[in-house]
Amino acid sequence: MKDPMMHLSIAHCTELGSRENNQDFIGFCANEHIGCFALADGAGGYEGGAEASRAVVSEVLRCFQTAPAARCMDAAWPIAVARGALATARERHPGCGEMNTTVATLLISTETGRATWCQLGDSRIYLFRNGRAHKLSHDHSVLQAMIDAGFVRGDLRGRQERNALYAAVGSPETPPTAVCDSPLPVLQGDVFLLCSDGFWDALPEAVMEEELRGAATPEEWVKRMLSRIKRPACESDMDNFSALAVWVGKRIEVTRILDLGEKDVGRVAWQA
Repeated sequence: MKDPMMHLSIAHCTELGSRENNQDFIGFCANEHIGCFALADGAGGYEGGAEASRAVVSEVLRCFQTAPAARCMDAAWPIAVARGALATARERHPGCGEMNTTVATLLISTETGRATWCQLGDSRIYLFRNGRAHKLSHDHSVLQAMIDAGFVRGDLRGRQERNALYAAVGSPETPPTAVCDSPLPVLQGDVFLLCSDGFWDALPEAVMEEELRGAATPEEWVKRMLSRIKRPACESDMDNFSALAVWVGKRIEVTRILDLGEKDVGRVAWQA
């Protein structure tokens, strides 16, 4: 039986890094019972990448709003929606035919106490349970495939080759999708994190866990992680980096998702 006091709190960031333009885009739709969270990392030049990520996240959120409860039953629908949105964006911007983007989405129902997620590309979805990080998604990169096959050892972090993707939303072939096998039971105290590769590449999971232990709110957690990323040694050649943190449980009231108006803050889409 679900806890009637379960609710969601959020915090986020999206920053340039050392790049001239930000091609990441994050957003969410939520009511008192269901939340949809999305993050995309665009590619294909500034205009193309920025438009691709915005189009995909915006369309996922729009489709979620048409039937929130029903959407929670199908974990993979955001990928189909993202592909359609990107195809439309390419038609509207014929000079950006190479635009592409990753996408990562998370849906949480506080009524059922279940979550579903799906992902394509190398943007990641983490679950922190009892303070420990669990990577739910799987990177669709050439280097990750080589690691999976045993040809390469070690971690993706810090390697230039990690940016070469074999699957993204605009791939010409039908790419594989990382999607949850079944709805995930959500517990009080669970924390989810959606982040672009610029974020996780600069921040090992052990550091995410360390900063989570010292944080009282999701906003404080995000700020603490940003302080670890924004060190002079890390900022010389840093990609755009974005993150969306979702806390489950009544630890705070400040960032509770209730009665949000529609607004745009930088590269973040806020909708309710």
